[in-house]
Amino acid sequence: MKVSDYLPSVPSGDYLIFGYTPLCGTCKVAERMVDILPALTKLEVKKVDLNYTEDFTQAYQLMSVPVLLIVHNDEVADIIYKFESVTNIYEIIQKVLTIQLM
Repeated sequence: MKVSDYLPSVPSGDYLIFGYTPLCGTCKVAERMVDILPALTKLEVKKVDLNYTEDFTQAYQLMSVPVLLIVHNDEVADIIYKFESVTNIYEIIQKVLTIQLM
């Protein structure tokens, strides 16, 4: 299942999708963490209001917000729901993409 089938404006290659809803307080805190990730990972972050992407949300069975999807070659490689720290998220991204590149 290709991400671009649901979100046509996504970049190519490896990138991150941050799913949120505007009234979610936890999403605001997580977004501040996610805003740091492009400088650390050199990956683009696509922010998506999940209120307007029902097909995408159902296709990937997204259970809650905030959510971070790690995308490799237009396919979701991993989904993160737990935003403990920037360091934790960075380590997960590095591990997932390293495994995907092998």
